[in-house]
Amino acid sequence: MISIVLHGTKEILGCGRKKVVRAGSGFFMKKGSYLVSDKIEDDEKKYESLIIFFLDAWLQSQVDTIFDCKNTSEIQVEECLCGDIALLEEDKLMNYIVAQLKYYFELHQHKERLQALLPFKIRELFQILISATNGYHFEKQLRSFDYHKNPDLVTLMQNNYKENISLEQYAFLANCSLSTFKRKFVQTFKTNPGKWIMQRRLEESYELLKNTEKNVTEIAYEVGFETPAHFIASFKQKYRNTPKQLRQQL
Repeated sequence: MISIVLHGTKEILGCGRKKVVRAGSGFFMKKGSYLVSDKIEDDEKKYESLIIFFLDAWLQSQVDTIFDCKNTSEIQVEECLCGDIALLEEDKLMNYIVAQLKYYFELHQHKERLQALLPFKIRELFQILISATNGYHFEKQLRSFDYHKNPDLVTLMQNNYKENISLEQYAFLANCSLSTFKRKFVQTFKTNPGKWIMQRRLEESYELLKNTEKNVTEIAYEVGFETPAHFIASFKQKYRNTPKQLRQQL
């Protein structure tokens, strides 16, 4: 969730620390257990905040567009409250878009139009928060949703690395856009798809040369090379020997 305090203050206790969030600022919070209290600073005004809840799945569907806007600040300030919370400092652009969202939420007409428009405004808010002076805390929290090994992607690649298909087709099989596929691939395998596929094919060909009687042409096609010549050149570049030379040494 994202919460922006409009009037009053909010106190958050988490990870053994307490932080006061004053009017005009806010925070991003992952799912978890926290003690949160609202306080009225001015008796003439009630406590008021804007709170936006969103699903992990929605974030995943928007992530490429959100991260088109990058944080360029080199200023390092106080760390966020704890690993699952990012504090959002007061920012004029943030307050401007929050005022628009507040107005949208208060409208009781044009509900269908608002349902279509709100995701764009919320995505705009995310981009504004990332681009803010200390927005790297918020960006770090958003990116952490993908900082894990994706077992479905691992299974997909292990089952299909021998196939002569394009990266676009791999992305289709992974049910995501090409840019999302590439980003998740690097996060999971720590290298790009082309290098990983080549590495796996050559490792497989090495095992086939070592443990079978198949000839070089058969192995080349079996592991996914389009031509024996490409296989031989790639194999020699990695192992400093041609497939036949290596087989003789085994």
